[in-house]
Amino acid sequence: MQKRFNLQSLAYIFLIGAFIYAVYTHRNQLVDIGIVLQQGVWYLVLATVIVLGIAIYNQAALYASIYRMLEVPSSRRELVPLYLVRRFVTVAAPSGGFSGWVPFLHFARRRDLSVGAIFIANLVYTILWYSTFSVFLLFGLLFLFLMHDLEWFEISAALVMIAADVIMIGALALAWVAPDNLVKVLLWLTYTMKRFFPVIRRSPPLSEAQMGAFASDLTHAVMRMRQSQKRRLLVPVIHALINEALHLSMFYLTALAFGLPISFGILVAAYSISILFFVVSPTPGGLGFVEGTMILVLTTLGVPAGSATVVTLGYRGISFWLPFVLGFAALRWFRRHPVPDPVGAADALTPPN
Repeated sequence: MQKRFNLQSLAYIFLIGAFIYAVYTHRNQLVDIGIVLQQGVWYLVLATVIVLGIAIYNQAALYASIYRMLEVPSSRRELVPLYLVRRFVTVAAPSGGFSGWVPFLHFARRRDLSVGAIFIANLVYTILWYSTFSVFLLFGLLFLFLMHDLEWFEISAALVMIAADVIMIGALALAWVAPDNLVKVLLWLTYTMKRFFPVIRRSPPLSEAQMGAFASDLTHAVMRMRQSQKRRLLVPVIHALINEALHLSMFYLTALAFGLPISFGILVAAYSISILFFVVSPTPGGLGFVEGTMILVLTTLGVPAGSATVVTLGYRGISFWLPFVLGFAALRWFRRHPVPDPVGAADALTPPN
């Protein structure tokens, strides 16, 4: 019990430290954002914040629709703060969004849910996020190409993201059409770890029995998804598309709030670059890098430098910093939920009995 407490406390301290570090190192940017937002048309700034709230609720609805497809019980009252924790962890421990799976897997143990089903749910969520965004990304890159403003680093980042999406789709397809092969792959992975970890004088994180149980849990989750009605398969796609539309609306409203009406091409190009480098960036959440790239894209597309800077700071203040702060606040809710006994890192992958 003491070990579990220490591990959880250590993780919590790390996340608090990441929050303090992000706020302290970017305090000047936060001051600038506060000044900028005061200069915008107040009702348009407020409208942008309201759209953000709708987008957050839509994300919870997206998760709920995936859970329903997998026949996993869910509550949007829990999924909203859980999604905010996911957003925060994704920035605090950057990994292209994959670190955001951890709160959901940990919460599954607390609620005695199928960890395999929650793993598949997060895989489906990430595939939908990457895939629906890729539609707008390709349009934005095409627009930049036609305007002779497409840069090599934008192409490279896009290829990384699309490659990750293809790999995830391939993994899900393997589980869909050949679940037995998935079990074999996971057991082979366990065997490989069993041979590798003794070399570095460590015990493998998972035993063959644990990995076998986890693989079985994944297989059952995929079977439930295959047996779902077509409508249940379509609803998550609709929510994912709505999410992109809401975030595009936020960028457009932010631009209007500072007196900058922009064309659809510029809107999609700037938005797609901002999300691309939020996911694929050398800094957590693209801090510093996203802002610089967005300003560069907007100015090369003809937007005055002053307007590009103001709109970028305003948009990032609402779309990035506000969810980041809310996610940190949601950590308190996440930590105070009751936790059943036990569990080390390896047990987190073991399906409940």
